[in-house]
Amino acid sequence: MFTGLIGASATLVSLEKKNRPVLTVRVALDKPLAVGDSVAVDGVCLTLIGREKDLLRFNLAAPTLKLANFQDRPKGSLLNIELPLTLSAPLGGHMVSGHIDGTARLRSINKSDGNSRFSFTIREREWRKFIVARGSVALNGVSLTVAEVNASWFAVEIIPQTLATTNLKLLRVGERVNIELDQIGKYLFNFQKHK
Repeated sequence: MFTGLIGASATLVSLEKKNRPVLTVRVALDKPLAVGDSVAVDGVCLTLIGREKDLLRFNLAAPTLKLANFQDRPKGSLLNIELPLTLSAPLGGHMVSGHIDGTARLRSINKSDGNSRFSFTIREREWRKFIVARGSVALNGVSLTVAEVNASWFAVEIIPQTLATTNLKLLRVGERVNIELDQIGKYLFNFQKHK
């Protein structure tokens, strides 16, 4: 379980697409990690399979590789990193599982001295029911509040602190981001549907 509050930035070293795809990133972490630990990499919960100093290696399951935007990212790309929530840590963002729903494409950016507004195209029409104004969404693992929602797109307001400390600052129109829709909303919808 994660909060959507990014703790570090990593650099994409390689994405090997073999029988078992392996993602390697470089990140300096102040907490020890062991093989088997979970780490959210750009919002995707991955299991650590190897660590050598500041290099971390993760297996990617075929569905994860298909759903996420990792194949779009060139070597050297900046990735958002979050370590899992512990019972002693405050829940400062929102509940994020790291099980992304897919990707959304950046539609427009309106930057200002204050907050910046980013709008994203909703790829899957069925997602619309889980995106509500003032609700939560995680983009590249970043916990954000939905500012506006339309039939085919939604917008978020990003404060300067979040923009400065995440890879959202590097996004260009047309790029894809990993998206995780509101987990509680999905559970409630499923409960109501099968009631």
